[in-house]
Amino acid sequence: MAPTLATAPTDSRCDEARLLKIGVLALLILGCAFPLAINIVDPDLWGHVKYGQDWIEDGKLHRTTTHAYTAEGYPWVNHENLAELAFAYGFEHLGVYPMLVLKCLWGMAILATMAWLARRQGVHAITAWVLLLIIAYNLQAFFPMRPQLLSFAWFTAVMVCCHLAFERIPAGGRLRLAWLLPVPVLMIGWVNSHGGFALGLAVTGVLLWGRMIELAFRRGWASWRDQMNIAVVGLACLAATLINPYGTGLLEWMANSLGNPRPEITEWAPLRPRHPMFMAFVTLNVIAVFSLWRTRERRDWTHIVILALTCWQAWEHLRHIAFFSLMCGLWLPVHFQSALASLRSKKTSEASDDDAATSHAALAAPPWMKWATAIGILTGIGAESWALSSRFTDFPVWRSHYPVDAVQYMVDHRMRGKLVVNFNWAQYAIAALAPEVQVGFDGRFRTCYPQSIIDMHFDFLLGGHKGHRFRSPDSGPLDGKKVLSYMDPDMVLIDARYGDCVAIMHELAEADDPEWTLVYSNPMCELYGRTSRFADPLSADYIPPAARQVDEKVLEARFQWPALPDRSLAEELDAQDALADDSPRLRLHPPLGSMN
Repeated sequence: MAPTLATAPTDSRCDEARLLKIGVLALLILGCAFPLAINIVDPDLWGHVKYGQDWIEDGKLHRTTTHAYTAEGYPWVNHENLAELAFAYGFEHLGVYPMLVLKCLWGMAILATMAWLARRQGVHAITAWVLLLIIAYNLQAFFPMRPQLLSFAWFTAVMVCCHLAFERIPAGGRLRLAWLLPVPVLMIGWVNSHGGFALGLAVTGVLLWGRMIELAFRRGWASWRDQMNIAVVGLACLAATLINPYGTGLLEWMANSLGNPRPEITEWAPLRPRHPMFMAFVTLNVIAVFSLWRTRERRDWTHIVILALTCWQAWEHLRHIAFFSLMCGLWLPVHFQSALASLRSKKTSEASDDDAATSHAALAAPPWMKWATAIGILTGIGAESWALSSRFTDFPVWRSHYPVDAVQYMVDHRMRGKLVVNFNWAQYAIAALAPEVQVGFDGRFRTCYPQSIIDMHFDFLLGGHKGHRFRSPDSGPLDGKKVLSYMDPDMVLIDARYGDCVAIMHELAEADDPEWTLVYSNPMCELYGRTSRFADPLSADYIPPAARQVDEKVLEARFQWPALPDRSLAEELDAQDALADDSPRLRLHPPLGSMN
């Protein structure tokens, strides 16, 4: 039959409605990608790459502390081995900016998995991605280049397998064991990637236990075979955690570490109203409560219990916000859609199909509104694409946040030996200065340092910190100066924003017979050398007053990661040592633009 005047426009308008939906979806998906493309450099990234490189270069896993003078021979239980190998390999073979793109795609793959699961349950694509946009902004703070990224993927994979294994049970179906069997295998990868496996194991255990209870109520003794299979998988997950380089040692370390608080570490602090994540997390909490309250779908009480417990932990410890967000993305879309539908009038609900509603809007809208909508969508897509591209081509190390100038000064003046440095800069110092320099403490924290070394470092850095400290009773009384005498460090590099350690160093440097001499400073950092080495004219490492750079101006400028120092001047000076005379040589500081 030839198209009539009545049907032709309708087909055209349906195409317009379809294009409108595609445009809105593109906007939402790009909106989700932007927070996951966050390009802030994590302070530990230098260390993660360096430790992976060490393993690759040395051909072995280091089981004792490396690059530190305070803990030589101390056991190092590294729970991030696979992540660090992946980072080392990725940055070496892919490069910095492809790794940024890959990180964003990694996050989008997690969200796409959630969207696929939602569509499988009948959730409209636009509704699912609206919720996922909120999820993405709650994940943003946890999406720098870090081992946690692997944890998020393992968690998503485990939860999807569990969903597919149990999805038929509410309708009276049987357990799909084939989907449950991969869970222990996934746990093996997880336990070797990141310490988040502990939370994943707990969530998986509660989920399996809840399903066993559900089966018992639904089918009684007739469910014994499925009950046995679930129990075996749960025990296999426990056994899987032993498949790591340390065996039971990893679990013993994890239990000991998690048993002690970390008030000095920001991610273990509770969420406060002034925190940048506060509003995003409150919004997600409201959506979760609203969805589960107004839903017309069957509520899963096992999910609700896990969500409630994880939400409580997220309010207590910032780092758990990410896992609560992932659970919401996996479990809430069907309830979110149902809750939204419950708000519509009865008349709207009777014609509640989203496709029909969108088509009706497209049919009724005047032409100028259609054009305005199309232009708005295209403009939004263009703006979001431009913003994304800027994040994919910029991985900044800001001179006002990291001591790139001070580290360059150390390299130029061949300052070598033992370095006391605040822990959030220590892994940058390791990457930039090893093997000539060893640090006293770094962000690996309890994985490779005894508590006495940790206490000594934070006594110096934070003092009593208004009582917000955890100290071992075996560490003795608080002593901010102990770190400066323990094993005789040669240099001290501190963040000028930490008042306690700045006051200590000023006191010692301004004494009548100073142990320490300020050799470099700018508004954000101070570098001291032991006077007997760096301020004694008879020392081979003497830095004359004319070569000391104090109160240098730091421009609000940046380098691209890894921002390692230029070693050309130091190498030239090393080559000239055989010809050098006895007089001290003035070593000039090269322009920082020459950094890698």
